[in-house]
Amino acid sequence: MRDKYNRIVSVLKGASIPILVLALAALALALVTASVRLRLIIEAQNISATFAEAFSLTLLGYFFNNFLPTAIGGDIVKAYYLSKHSSNSTGSYTSVFVDRAIGLITMIFMAFVALFFVKQAIVDNKVRYAIYIITAASALGIFFMASKSFAKRFSVLLTLMKPIEDKLVKVYDAINIYRHHRILMLKTIAISVASQIFYFTFFGLLALSIGSRISTIDVLLRMPVVGMMSLLPSINGLGVREGATVVLFGPIIGNANAFAVSILVIVCMLITSVVGGFIYAFSPQFRIKLQEIKKIDQGSLL
Repeated sequence: MRDKYNRIVSVLKGASIPILVLALAALALALVTASVRLRLIIEAQNISATFAEAFSLTLLGYFFNNFLPTAIGGDIVKAYYLSKHSSNSTGSYTSVFVDRAIGLITMIFMAFVALFFVKQAIVDNKVRYAIYIITAASALGIFFMASKSFAKRFSVLLTLMKPIEDKLVKVYDAINIYRHHRILMLKTIAISVASQIFYFTFFGLLALSIGSRISTIDVLLRMPVVGMMSLLPSINGLGVREGATVVLFGPIIGNANAFAVSILVIVCMLITSVVGGFIYAFSPQFRIKLQEIKKIDQGSLL
């Protein structure tokens, strides 16, 4: 994209401010609904949490995503603070993991369902097959976590991880608890669908702000792939997310415009993370020592 910098800067300068404000509002709604989901999942582990606490944890996660590996590095920090809030350390980490998994899986299955409503020619085979593979892997993961009898068939793998075998079993049991909360899981899935719709709207509005239109079906089908790519090793998904955005949306709105949208996503995420930074700096319950942050990064708190 280096030879297109002038074009990208020109596109960004022409962005509509009112539409950008609407995009930020859609992102805020996505964060609010995601925080409601997080609170419900936390409470299933018998850990009390208010909406304000869940919302603060969500923003805090966005702040630390700027410094920790992959786009989910901030989840470790969220889980750490939650574990300080309760005596259930395993349940704290598990609830944050399950919350992230439900968000990803909901987005993936929405894309899978959407495939049945579009013609073969509209979606190229690379995107189609990627969604099929990711959906199959997600379904297998859900079945593995929900069925102890199925999971026991892979118990031999625990012998390869003997030092942490007991912790892995505790985490699995904590995740398996959710199979007994069917109504709760239905609620969280419905909330997650709403959160994804708000996020898709946010992305579509960003494209619209620079004069590009992306159909709802294209956003629905391609964003799950972008989301999965952002989990690859990086800092907050930087680089891989933008590359995936250009590869998947470039054929629709042009590479320069797709890259410009990805830059706007970064800007909006940074704005969100700044709010999380203020929460970290000024909320007493979130003040921790630097050596404790180092422990988080080393994974020793698990």
